[in-house]
Amino acid sequence: MFNYKKILIVAFEKNKSNTALSEIKEILTENKLDHEIYDESKDNNFYLSFDLVLVIGGDGSMLSAAKLFSELDVPFLGVNLGKVGFMADLGANNLKDDLVPILSGKNLIEDKETIKCSYDGREYTAFNEIVLHTQKSYKLMEFEVEIDKNFVYRKRADGLIISTSNGSTAYSLSAGGPILTPETNAFVITALNPLSLSARPLIVPSKSMVSVSLSKAVDDLESLIIIDGNQEIKIKDSINNFSVTKNNQSFKLLHPKNHDFFKTCRDKLNWSLSKYENSSN
Repeated sequence: MFNYKKILIVAFEKNKSNTALSEIKEILTENKLDHEIYDESKDNNFYLSFDLVLVIGGDGSMLSAAKLFSELDVPFLGVNLGKVGFMADLGANNLKDDLVPILSGKNLIEDKETIKCSYDGREYTAFNEIVLHTQKSYKLMEFEVEIDKNFVYRKRADGLIISTSNGSTAYSLSAGGPILTPETNAFVITALNPLSLSARPLIVPSKSMVSVSLSKAVDDLESLIIIDGNQEIKIKDSINNFSVTKNNQSFKLLHPKNHDFFKTCRDKLNWSLSKYENSSN
């Protein structure tokens, strides 16, 4: 008995994912599960009846699929072909053994918080992070941060990252931010290369409203708000502030039953030896 019977397969890089795609189609056909490969020429309303989105690729592909099908309100399952793959649990080498148990109910569903950026009368959803940056990274900007209308700091830096717990293992981590466990409902605020020896990332509850205002920009370059690394919003001279709050929409991520976040950290980030390995080797 399968929990998911109509599966949408998303493979943005078909040349790279041909082998995994063929094997997945074979597994689904053998088990008489209805499936369709995403076709960008079709309207998204065509996919409203699907109950699972199966993404072949890395974390970037997962984020793109989540944004594309955010209105479906169904779980996402990833087959990792990327380099890290925090969001994509399944490896391409063992699909026959791993995929069927997950589809038949031996899985965990994790509700990921998302955030929204409000700027110039519009709202933008982010699954990982919202970044303030300039088009020229060697130029400093100056900005102020408030949390729930309380002044926090004014900094000179290359930019600012506001990430979800999911995004804490992405750009924020590479900028020196902490890792948040998946059940932590919080934002991480990390300044990018701040001109200060005492600057440290800040963790705030996700019920907070983070307000950012650009107090000083360099005249010869544009400042940008970047959503999940793939959407850029140019900051206008007349509107130099934006806010970030928790979004009502969540992102459902499907994991194998034995999923272990800390094992993922050890494997993907080369954190440490496992407790069974001999440190003397």
